[in-house]
Amino acid sequence: MEATQEETVLAIVRDVLGRPELSPDDDLFDHGGTSLSFVRVLARINQDLGVRVSATALGGVATPRNLAACAAAAAVPAVTAAES
Repeated sequence: MEATQEETVLAIVRDVLGRPELSPDDDLFDHGGTSLSFVRVLARINQDLGVRVSATALGGVATPRNLAACAAAAAVPAVTAAES
């Protein structure tokens, strides 16, 4: 069975932080995350999911669920004016 994007992101966050008990709504910074580990999480998400998620896209909420939502939004091609 293939993991959902949220499950993949949660696994990445758990691995990078070394916190297997994290849930999708846990804030990374409340559970030992640092700016360096956050950059590592973003790099892994971008590499593993083939997207480009930036820290500014999160709106200050660094949870696995929010990261997964940003990754999903980054994977959807933008509609250009010519297409609409």
